[in-house]
Amino acid sequence: MDSKNKILIVAPCLAMGGMERASVNTAQAFNEKGVEVIFISLFKKTHFFKLDNGIQLEEPVGFNSNKLSLLKSIRWIKRLLSDHKPCRVLVFSKFYGAITALAMIGNKTPLYISERSSPLFVWRQPMNLINSTAFKLRPPKGIIAQTSIAAQYQKKYFKKSQVQVIPNILREVSIYPEIERKKVILAVGRLGDYLKGFDLLIESFALLKDKNWELHIAGGDENGQEVKTLASKLGVIHRIKFLGKVKDIDKIYAYASIFVIPSRSEGFPNALAEAMAAGCLCIAFDFIAGPRDMINSGENGIIVEDRNVKALAEAIDLLILQPEKRQILSNNAKEIRKHLNRNIIADKILSFLNMDL
Repeated sequence: MDSKNKILIVAPCLAMGGMERASVNTAQAFNEKGVEVIFISLFKKTHFFKLDNGIQLEEPVGFNSNKLSLLKSIRWIKRLLSDHKPCRVLVFSKFYGAITALAMIGNKTPLYISERSSPLFVWRQPMNLINSTAFKLRPPKGIIAQTSIAAQYQKKYFKKSQVQVIPNILREVSIYPEIERKKVILAVGRLGDYLKGFDLLIESFALLKDKNWELHIAGGDENGQEVKTLASKLGVIHRIKFLGKVKDIDKIYAYASIFVIPSRSEGFPNALAEAMAAGCLCIAFDFIAGPRDMINSGENGIIVEDRNVKALAEAIDLLILQPEKRQILSNNAKEIRKHLNRNIIADKILSFLNMDL
């Protein structure tokens, strides 16, 4: 295959995670379009995602199993660039982009970064120093921002790079019309992650007037004891199901009537996009960043004031009493399938990368 259609994608790994899912979805979409994809997994971890046939996977051997080795990673990426000679390099996240930039000093291959973190995220030392040093020595040609708010922040940071808003590819979300929706409010994410805001959701859930509804939380529950303790303290733990890691999340979306994303901040809320595609009625705090790029409040979902627990409870209570409105908003939410279609998003990325197929 002509090297002008060969791209090297650098991602964290193939374990469970939002960035991991986004990088795999992008690689699969490129592969389907006839792009030769070399997928570099920086960490060697148990695979949750599987790459399609035709995508060449490169994983570290003897390092980066638990902790990142900076110098070994730089040397390894440098060697892979020499071996594969791609026409473009696309890296997922700023820090991994910095590591790749250091490996690409003296290499003229165009470097692009898909920045994944929330605009509010602050890199700690020494990562912040590594980032700033790497991008001074080897500036990226372009930056992909996931949301319009994120793009504003990236333009200030990457002053010499092109910045374009391109949302994540939406994976194929399965619909199960035979599954009846229940009196269930659903949330998805790592239970112990403060930024996911599950404490805010449980406080809101405790305020609901209708006590016949359950709250189901799907996602890893490591370090989530504080949230469970809060649920016990507020007297609602008997109405909450902690589902842990779920492989077939689409069947969970199928029975939930209301999906809530109570995050304090996000890079791009993948779970919100998936829930909308599955036809859930979605409610989000007005956090940075993502909800306003997906939801027109009152048309295809509801946005409430950021971190306003009482407003969230009132919105849920109102929609519990309005099944017809829930149905209208749910039907409209499914339109996101068109906006985040893998072919459309892949074409936008490839166009930004100036790759002519």
